Amino acid sequence: MGRDHRIDLKLLRYFVAVAEELHFGRAAARLNMSQPPLSIHIKELEQQLGTLLFVRHSRSVALTHAGKVLMEEARRLIASTNQALARVEKIGRGEAGRIELGVVGTAMWGRMRPVMHRFIKENPNVEVMFREKSPGLQMALLERRELDAGIWRMATFVPEHFTSLRLHEAAFLVAMPEEHPLAACDRVPLDALRNEYFVTLPSVHSDWAFLQIICQQAGFTPMIVREVVEPQTVLAMISMGIGITLMADSYAQMNWPGVVFRPLAVRIPADLYIVYEHQQATPALIKLVETLIQ
Repeated sequence: MGRDHRIDLKLLRYFVAVAEELHFGRAAARLNMSQPPLSIHIKELEQQLGTLLFVRHSRSVALTHAGKVLMEEARRLIASTNQALARVEKIGRGEAGRIELGVVGTAMWGRMRPVMHRFIKENPNVEVMFREKSPGLQMALLERRELDAGIWRMATFVPEHFTSLRLHEAAFLVAMPEEHPLAACDRVPLDALRNEYFVTLPSVHSDWAFLQIICQQAGFTPMIVREVVEPQTVLAMISMGIGITLMADSYAQMNWPGVVFRPLAVRIPADLYIVYEHQQATPALIKLVETLIQ
């Protein structure tokens, strides 16, 4: 088993300069130092390694076999070190890194989508990992530091050491078949939905836990007849007359054949927030937050 070597990287840089120049005077000039200290450093390196690296003649210097091997390895090590340090510097400037980002599914539509697309395009060395989770699960993961930030709706109250910033205003709308009687209304009272059948997304991946509470506060529990995974499936079922739903207004920006959207008589906010622990935020995350709130 070989012993651990604790050699200063600076000594390897001195060695490479002499090995490439094969002249102590020229190497010293290249390193902006005088020749005697350079010679001392090379002897120190040889002593630490227990082998000669140079054959010294009165007018010339040549590498030993050990010196040739070390030059190859030292060049590789220095290049690798430079690359690693450059990457760390990029991370420090927010130009590289990884962001674990929790989201509710509806956050991926609307105004956030083009802004996020621009951030990813402008920061190719920042890897954004999207984890679709309910607000409650996102908060639990944030507290365990398994997420860097979470995005969900109405995150106005969070633990004291977390920051909650509103990204933009939004509202929930009623999505219904175009032939539905309530489609004739300019604004729909929430109470008018008490006897309607609902098609929803799973609460674990959406805003439905929040919306169920809103309906219960209005005096009824929504009658959910279908629960599907994809929002486009929800809207497809609505277009077939299977039921209605409540969705963030970002979905109304697109054309869904057979589906109409109507605002509620009393607005239910669907404002989108980003939540994160400011003291633990990486430069890349701060850069993302600044992009999203512009």
